[in-house]
Amino acid sequence: MRLEGKRAVVTGAAGALGQVIAHTLALEGASVAGLDINEPGLGVTAQLVAREGRRAHSAVVDLTEHAAVRTAIDRIVADWGGIDILVNGAGGGAVSFFHEMSYETWTTQIDRNLNSVFNVTRAVLPSMLAQRSGRIISIASVAAIAGGRLVRGATAYAAAKAGVVGLTKALAIEVAEQGVTVNCLAPGAQATPARHQDTPERREALLSLIPTRLLGRPEDLAQTVVFLAAPESVNITGVVLPLDGGHSI
Repeated sequence: MRLEGKRAVVTGAAGALGQVIAHTLALEGASVAGLDINEPGLGVTAQLVAREGRRAHSAVVDLTEHAAVRTAIDRIVADWGGIDILVNGAGGGAVSFFHEMSYETWTTQIDRNLNSVFNVTRAVLPSMLAQRSGRIISIASVAAIAGGRLVRGATAYAAAKAGVVGLTKALAIEVAEQGVTVNCLAPGAQATPARHQDTPERREALLSLIPTRLLGRPEDLAQTVVFLAAPESVNITGVVLPLDGGHSI
């Protein structure tokens, strides 16, 4: 119960990884507000949070729409009185080789993976600064620090996630004296349900790039989020932590 009484916002909360993060935060005592465009998935997440006896809030919103995000966050702050933890977990990649990439693909990837982080963080930060405390944790990717060797053709995705890394480091310095920490995780391939679609050849190709030969477990990633959100991490900020089995070494 390291997060007893804390108020958390999780973006991408309807996805496989987001649901695990939201549920784990609730298990540790936090109320959780999920933001996503997927209403049915958000309903499942809210049930997981409520089942642990925590307050659940859901906002169906396109995270690339700045005004809509601001409205959703303002409602959460008005209801809860503030936000203690923000997990920027939304995003998603698209495979397109750079010499063939359309401008639309490029801008969509920047919107989904970087501008969405700006929109939500910009909306949440005033509440944290006012209370002089907060934890901002963004999910980047090993692609941001090691290119796209796991998935060729992920140039736009890697560029957007690298932007998340840069935002994390710069913002961490900006708000350090106001009691707000800013960190990000850089996971490698995760053992989400989508991996079940991999052929044996694809699975072996992935594992051959990972020294531990292990896919990441969403449950382990969620526990790392809890660690960075917990009181004992008060002096950890500006960190980019790979969770990739050594892939980025």
